[in-house]
Formats: sequence, C-alpha cells, structure tokens
Amino acid sequence: MVAINRRLQQRAQQGFILAATLWTLAIMFIVVGIFHTYVQQKLQVGMQAKANLQQRLDRHSTEQTLLYLLASSRMTRSGMTFAQQQDEAFISDEGFLITDAVGDELTLDSAVYQGIGETRFTVQDLSGLLAINVPNPLDLAAIIDKYDPSPVVRTQLISRLQDYIDANELVSLSGAEREDYARQKLPLPTNDYLRSETELYRVMGWGDWLDAHPEVDWQTWLSVRKDSVMNLNTMPKTLLMNYLGLSEELSDQLVLERKANPFRTVEDFVVRTSLPMNLGEDKYRFFPSSELRISLWNKGGGQAQVISLQLTPNGLYGPWLVNYEYSVQRGNDNNEPLAIRQTTLFGHTLGDDR
Repeated sequence: MVAINRRLQQRAQQGFILAATLWTLAIMFIVVGIFHTYVQQKLQVGMQAKANLQQRLDRHSTEQTLLYLLASSRMTRSGMTFAQQQDEAFISDEGFLITDAVGDELTLDSAVYQGIGETRFTVQDLSGLLAINVPNPLDLAAIIDKYDPSPVVRTQLISRLQDYIDANELVSLSGAEREDYARQKLPLPTNDYLRSETELYRVMGWGDWLDAHPEVDWQTWLSVRKDSVMNLNTMPKTLLMNYLGLSEELSDQLVLERKANPFRTVEDFVVRTSLPMNLGEDKYRFFPSSELRISLWNKGGGQAQVISLQLTPNGLYGPWLVNYEYSVQRGNDNNEPLAIRQTTLFGHTLGDDR
C-alpha cells in the first residue's frame, strides 16, 4: 500500500513538473514573439525614418540644383537651356540675343519632371499665368464667367478683390472694405497687393467660390504679377484649354509644337494654330520672364513645396530673390506618367525610381 501511494505521488510530481515546464515554454514563446514584434516595429520605424530623411535630402538637393541652374543658365523662347555654347552661338552679328530653341530646354509651363531620387518638380514662368494684382483683371473675369455665368457673382468677386488690394478704404459698388470684414469677423484687408495666390482666400467671398468650383485650378493658373501681359509659350496646358477654349487634343498639339518651334508673335501663333482669334500684339509675349514658380514634391503626392522667385543675376543680394514659399497638399500621382523626361538637368537620375 505504501509503495502504491509513493508511485502516485511520484506521478503527480512528474505531471506538475511537466505542466510547469510547458507553461514556462509557452510564456517564453509569448515573450519571444512580443520581442520579435517589437523589434520588427522598431526596424520598420527606423527604415521609414531613413526613407523620409532620404526623400527630404533628395528634394532639398533638387531644389538647390534648380535654383543654381535657373539663375546661371540661358533662356530661349522654349524655356531654360543647359547646353554649353559659345557666345557667338546665341549672339547675332548685330549683338542681339538669338532666342531660338536649342532642343534640350526645360519647359517653364508646369510640365512635370523627375528630380533626384523620387522628387518630382515643375517650373512655371509666371508670365504664362493669369495675373490677379492688376487694376482691371479682365482675364480673371473671363475665367469666372466660364464657370459661373452670373454677372452679379463676377462683379462682386472682382470688386471685392480690387477693394482688397487698392490703397484706399473707399468701397466700390458690390465691393467690401474694413467695416464689411469686421462685421463678418474676418481678417481685415491689407489694402495692398496680394503676397501669394493663397492670400486670395482672405478676400471676402473668394474662398467660398473657389471651394465651390474645384475645376478652377487656381494654384496652377493664377499668379500675383502686377501686369496682365501673358506668355503663350509658357501657358500651362490646362490653362490653354480653359483660357483659349481649346480641346485637350489641340492643346496637346500646341504644347508639342511650341516646344520644338516656339511661337514668335501673335500672328505666328494664329497662323500656325489656325485659331480664328483676335489677339492684340501688346497683350502677349513669347519670351520667358524673370519671375518663376517652382513646385517640388515626392512621388505619391503629399505635401508639395511651392517657391516663387525672381531671377536677379546682377542683384546686390544674390542671383535670385525668393518672394514667398509655402506648402500645399498634392494628390497621389503614383499612376501618372511624367510629362517630359528628356531634360539633362539631373543626368542619369532622370527616370530612375531607386
């Protein structure tokens, strides 16, 4: 009997030891799993941080390269050329600048290029856009009419914009001044020129109207220039369609045509495009201005950096002046092909999705 009890006790002890061992192993597996998950998460965070840092470095390098080359390179009617040429190749015997296209130009019409790494960028000549800091913005009024045929709305928007930027506090018909803004608890008008296109949202009524008409691509079409002369060689494709009333197919043809053989005069533009337009010679230009706007972002969209600058090659404070800089949200563009890839600006990195 004693021997039987002893065997039972031994079996119970062995069962307890086995259960304890199994529980210990289970706890160890759980701990190892948690630690493995923790390490994987930390590695993923570290790899993402490294990728983000690399993207920031690539974008900054692209920006600095662009600024330097834009300030030190030559313009043609087709855009910015980086070709190494002797002076006699682009200076006529009479001493005039030859503005014919070279063939390697980076176009200044918001075409999308690839920079370093996964950076995307556009460069826009501001003279190719609609000016909003002008006394009588007829071009802007025409765009408003296109999307909102109500003359009351157009008159109100234009009047309020003019009251916002003029130096006096006189209220124009359908306009708004400080008392009107204070009554609606809005930031008071500056009675000065808009500093950037985003400030248009501070003008009474404009924010609501732009939000109600997302098809008006104000970030691409508008500029805070103070003269209304426009460059038909650098006007973005979407603005060509909406400003001149062209089809997408014709706009594509026009963009290709002006890259290879940029337009010289209004007559040249009308003859070669067969457009029955009555365009004034004093209204349009065909050589880029010194005012440019750069947009940079990473592949996939997200925050885009917008920089407006004035090229000042003989300036006292440097070869360029930054007028303003801000960030704006940009949609996902992973599935969008790059518009143009043949620039030699970044050499072998062009088209390289490393």
